[in-house]
Amino acid sequence: MPLKPIYSKFLKGFHIYIVFCLFIFFSGLLALSSVEGAGANLIRVAIKTSSNLEIQVKEGVRIIDNTNNRSFATKVPIQLNVKISNPGIAINNREFGSNLKIKPPANSLIRIDKNDYRGNIEIRKDGGGNLLIINELNVEEYLKGVLNEEISAKWHPEAIKAQAVVARTYALYQKENRKDNPYHMEATTADQVYGGARREDERTNKAAKDTQGIVLTYEGKLAKVFYHSISGGITEDVTDVWGGEGNNYLKSIKCNFDKDAPNYQWETEIDTIDLEIILSKNGITVDGIQSIEPVSFTSSGRVAELEIRHRDGTEKISGVNFRKIIGYETIRSTLFRIKEGDGSFIFYGKGSGHGVGLCQWGAKGMAEKGYSYIDILKHYYPGIEIKRIK
Repeated sequence: MPLKPIYSKFLKGFHIYIVFCLFIFFSGLLALSSVEGAGANLIRVAIKTSSNLEIQVKEGVRIIDNTNNRSFATKVPIQLNVKISNPGIAINNREFGSNLKIKPPANSLIRIDKNDYRGNIEIRKDGGGNLLIINELNVEEYLKGVLNEEISAKWHPEAIKAQAVVARTYALYQKENRKDNPYHMEATTADQVYGGARREDERTNKAAKDTQGIVLTYEGKLAKVFYHSISGGITEDVTDVWGGEGNNYLKSIKCNFDKDAPNYQWETEIDTIDLEIILSKNGITVDGIQSIEPVSFTSSGRVAELEIRHRDGTEKISGVNFRKIIGYETIRSTLFRIKEGDGSFIFYGKGSGHGVGLCQWGAKGMAEKGYSYIDILKHYYPGIEIKRIK
């Protein structure tokens, strides 16, 4: 056979082989990129602690024993009875290690104590002898369980979109900030209220989808954003609440859009004896309170420091700590003043919450006046950049 045809066939075969290898190589890279992209936006939310719990799975799941590097599969819907054992965790009386992950099929829900959750469930034995339950899921799925808890799905779509962007930014910032912790956030007001799949609504889900991947950044990094219910006409400088150097986008600004909020103005009366008891339980002894007066204010007019005069002297306490001790639902904000009652003190003020960042009722008011969610975010976070992440 002539040499040329043989050489041509060889080259042709070699080219096919190279193309095949390149296809396999790049397919692997694409697959790796996809997995990393998905994992990059996984949020870990601590939803509860308990000594035992019931978990219902609607389809077969995999139970991964991270302690002993073993994996188990269930083929059918089943109820899992989980409790502390020695030395690990028992499920339906079968012993496992102290760190488990339950992985359902895609788009399947896991029910824990009558509440459904998307994503995976991790169960850890914590240092206090309880089970720590962590929900691991994509941030976009997480938002579906947050938005209707933090605001109402009945609000204007632009206000819901603004909340979605802020909640997404907060979650991803905390993920980075707490990357070495067992979980990134709690499912309570300590972070963001998260109700799982039971709190989803098609209107809030749409807002999350319409803003998918959009976050707030400052100087090229995720912004440390905060939000509150009602500003009372003016937001607060972050340094006046939590100290530190603060951020330029978390300064005090005027808010003229929240006046229709239900608790824009509030008043509460507390018996003097009750005040003494509450303060005493928190290490502040003030027997025989004679007066309570604000002695300094923040730039927004909120109470920075209070002076409590009593028969044995005086005590000073910051407005932020006073509100924390007395109760956030009793003293709704630090934008208040005080007058004496008959054996009591009357606190009256405006707003609800710490006052930093986005005012939720203000966002609602802006949206109803025709402002877009972009306008809302730029108003409450001046100097912020709005970007879409992959």
